[in-house]
Amino acid sequence: MNLKPYYIHYNKPKIARILSNVNTVYTDVDGTLLGPDGSLFNTTKGRPSLYPAKALVELRQQDIDVIMISGRSRRQLFGDARILGLRDYIAELGCQIVHDLGKKVYVNAPKVKINKGNLHNMIEKSKAPQLLLDNYKGHLEYHTPWSEGRECTHVFRGLIDVNEVSGFLEKNGFDWLQIIDNGIIGRRGSLKKDLVEIHAYHLLPKEAGKDSGLKRDLELRGSKKSEAIAIGDSFSDLRLASKVSALFLVANAFSEHSDELYEEMQETENVFITPLSMNLGFAQVAFELLKARPEIDS
Repeated sequence: MNLKPYYIHYNKPKIARILSNVNTVYTDVDGTLLGPDGSLFNTTKGRPSLYPAKALVELRQQDIDVIMISGRSRRQLFGDARILGLRDYIAELGCQIVHDLGKKVYVNAPKVKINKGNLHNMIEKSKAPQLLLDNYKGHLEYHTPWSEGRECTHVFRGLIDVNEVSGFLEKNGFDWLQIIDNGIIGRRGSLKKDLVEIHAYHLLPKEAGKDSGLKRDLELRGSKKSEAIAIGDSFSDLRLASKVSALFLVANAFSEHSDELYEEMQETENVFITPLSMNLGFAQVAFELLKARPEIDS
């Protein structure tokens, strides 16, 4: 697996050309914008750093929008946004677009008609979540307390075969729903003890997702694909590459699904890797963007 050609320092001229027109940064939160324990300052090196905070401040000073895009609920992201000085974010894995700290909220669920209530309640009334919990008992449970207070997606933890579950949903008449693996999390809950690792999973409409939410947000802003980049830390974030001018994966993205990630990357021309992990990788991208911006005469 030769990742060398994808590292940002081997592609500086190409990246500089791409970044010169960018005014919007979409970033995953946990493991990307934030370091260990969900801190902007903690790093994988075990020492705190102001480097990520400095990057975020300078992006704001240059009027570059930084938009969090996450599986977290909008209530969870609201607190992060206030602390970090951000006003817009995309919650629940792309299903909810929030502008101006909640003054405007848009539901992103293409081809799904929501008659009353919210998307979360609609999915619950379909009985699909309970069907999954019953069929995969011991292997799947609600990801409490983070599954509570949601308005769009249902969030589980456990260990399942996503392709198998997708077939199970379709077989039972839920072909309008999909289940997405949102990565490895810490072990907790009442799951079977012999599960080798625990993942978080989101149940949401098929046409929704981070990529769909990002695309819809660009439309709402009247912005172009060429004016945006994305930063992520997982295999699922590869879906963002087709919606932006470039996708940057922080180094810790290769801690899982490395082979699949490498295979998919070879099908793209706009995915790059940062040498550093998590929030330090985010900062590397930020400073490359700041360097690439054209000088403006005062």
